[in-house]
Amino acid sequence: MRGRGLCPTWDGVARGVLVVLAAGFALAGGQRVGAQEMASDGGVTVLTLQDALVRAAEYNPQYRQAVNRMDLAEPQRREALGRFLPDLSLSYRTGQDFRRESTALDFFGNPLENPEVNTITSSSTNQRASLGVQLFSGGSRFHQLGQARAQAHADRLSASRELNSILAEVQRQFLVAQRQKARLEVEMELLAARERDVELSTSLFELASIGRSDLLATELELEGQRLSVNTAQANFRKGLLALRKAIGDPALAALDVERRQPESFDPADLDVDGLVDLALRESPTVGAANATLEVRRAALNGQRSDRWPTLSLSTSISRGSFGPDGTELFSFDPEDFNGGLSLSVSIPVFSRFTTSRAIAAADVDLRNANETLRQTELELEEQIRARYVDLETAWASLTERTRRVEIATERLGIVEEEYRLATKSIEDLRAAIREEASALRDALDQRFEFAGALLGLYEAAGIVGQEAGIDTSLDRN
Repeated sequence: MRGRGLCPTWDGVARGVLVVLAAGFALAGGQRVGAQEMASDGGVTVLTLQDALVRAAEYNPQYRQAVNRMDLAEPQRREALGRFLPDLSLSYRTGQDFRRESTALDFFGNPLENPEVNTITSSSTNQRASLGVQLFSGGSRFHQLGQARAQAHADRLSASRELNSILAEVQRQFLVAQRQKARLEVEMELLAARERDVELSTSLFELASIGRSDLLATELELEGQRLSVNTAQANFRKGLLALRKAIGDPALAALDVERRQPESFDPADLDVDGLVDLALRESPTVGAANATLEVRRAALNGQRSDRWPTLSLSTSISRGSFGPDGTELFSFDPEDFNGGLSLSVSIPVFSRFTTSRAIAAADVDLRNANETLRQTELELEEQIRARYVDLETAWASLTERTRRVEIATERLGIVEEEYRLATKSIEDLRAAIREEASALRDALDQRFEFAGALLGLYEAAGIVGQEAGIDTSLDRN
């Protein structure tokens, strides 16, 4: 699918549109989605499609958030690996106590008066080290490690899916900006044509070949075209602002888009069945659903391991000292010590059905994840085939509108000549002018409609970045 790009050249505007459209259909093919050069002119950055996509992959805030979430994968993997290691803890305690009692109890529990009441102080220090390791847990630690790895894979594919959508949106905004720029050029050429019509009408009026109303009619067409130019200029500026927002690069203060415009080709050249097979294998949407299925499977195995006994080994050693007043306060070498070693076995006999409920819930999650994968594959195939139908429809419309440009342009030339010979009225000329302008605008718009339909097809297949030559795999070790 990499032989068809979305951004080859189309230089003509206005009446030159007809010639270039015909040449474009004859020579279509070969160029990839984006060019790689980028020029600056007078502080204005002229973006190619390739440059816009590369910048978006680096600066788009939504995509950066997805990449940032991937940074949790390594801590989660280390946490899962850490469950195979022993727990080690060290503690140190030192302190001072005091006691003052005026009464006491004899051997029979009767209170006695203390004839001499004193405050007794004492101090103590204790050091302790303990080590514990789980020898057997029914394989739960292996399942938790597998779950962490599957979740990391799912996060990478989710980020790739998000990048695919972001690149599609950037390309869509780039096409909008190009469309508005091309529309502005068409409107400017139409404005020049209306100015020539006014000059011709003025000459004919001076020769008394037409009346004042006919001259005013051509001037009215001129003013209407100036309004169209102003509207096109505003739309182009807004298109550039939307593109700058989609890219997210703070360094893009002033920008423009290249004049290279999208190629059109007969969709019959595309292998839609091959595209469906490619998407089912490589689409990040299907891949994320597969990875989620693996996460659910690991979670179910982890829950089942809770039915197994656990075997643990622990040992500890401590040192301590106790003395009057503050003699043992902050002592770092106490003389008394003790320690121990223990082996424990825990057998889950009855847990009030909590384990059974957790296993049943994990099993339902696994089955639902499998159904989600099937639904994702069905939706993906439906989207690709529906977008292909849209592409075929756009191609048919473009072919028809190109023919309409030919007819409208030829008719306008005939009407202009007949108007000079005074065999056609100003209303006939105005109607021919409007028909040609409408045909030019429609052909231009339909060319970009075709590009948008092709972009939608690539977006559904998850290969926008691949078609643009941008790596969206995000593989990390």
